[in-house]
Amino acid sequence: MISKNDFITMSLDLNLFFLRIMKEHSFFLEIAFTPVNSQMAAEARNFRNSFEKLLSEATNLANGNVSRQAVESMQFVTQFTVDAERLTNFYTGVPFNTNLTKRELMLTPCDRHTPVSEQVVYSLNRRSYRLTAALAKFKDRLLNDVLSCRVFTLNYPLLIKHILREARFFMEMLDALNEKRDCIDPIDLIDQEAFWNRQMAEHAKFIAGLLDPTEEMLINTARMFGKEFDILTAESRQAAEKTYDIANVTRDSITATKRLRDFKAAGTQGLLECNIKSIIVPLLADHVLREANHYLCVLGVCSPDRA
Repeated sequence: MISKNDFITMSLDLNLFFLRIMKEHSFFLEIAFTPVNSQMAAEARNFRNSFEKLLSEATNLANGNVSRQAVESMQFVTQFTVDAERLTNFYTGVPFNTNLTKRELMLTPCDRHTPVSEQVVYSLNRRSYRLTAALAKFKDRLLNDVLSCRVFTLNYPLLIKHILREARFFMEMLDALNEKRDCIDPIDLIDQEAFWNRQMAEHAKFIAGLLDPTEEMLINTARMFGKEFDILTAESRQAAEKTYDIANVTRDSITATKRLRDFKAAGTQGLLECNIKSIIVPLLADHVLREANHYLCVLGVCSPDRA
């Protein structure tokens, strides 16, 4: 069981990270539909708006109630997020609430807890769960339609599967918190390593596939990361089965994720400065950077230092 204050802090940390991730998943789905599927684009847009409202509510609750580690890790927002939203708005015409992003940049951690009701946070968790479950159902339906050639989208089928996996993972974490289980025991950490190493591998593969073919050095680097994290994923799974030393996997995962984090940060800055040729919207680059920051925090390395 976890204490009231820990429940509040862990819940708000989780929601601030994942609600923005889910909001952006909805956006990535929305802009990838062709005109014939305008109704599906509208569904994705409704999800985007609904997640933004929940994120705004979570942000209102979060000041003085989030962990210093999560704030400093830049997993909620990064130094690039506002500019990435503005440029992505310019490219797509889709509006972004940059004021909400700026509010998150100003969050203060829970050195002193600001009074907030445990029941209010519990309710936020349940509503986040229900909305994410609905989005997961939408993603699952879309994936089946794409794989059976009933719908065309500019998103890779693997990307849809990837973001569906993250929605289900968020739901599992919310369930664990609302049941007051400590969701950071060693077994769960091993499972999270396997999960996030797989996600990091796929990020690298998506980056390689979305870069312009002339960006050969960046493509080769991204492919190298994809292979490296494939190996780490396999080793994490072996560790979960107690056939491999988890300490070695964790050490190697931290080293690799720091390097990938720095690659993503450089890529995000390069896209914002129009120095990289690709079909990557800047917000996608910032999105995967935040996920690397989150994973490093899971691994116990929440420092923002770019070592």
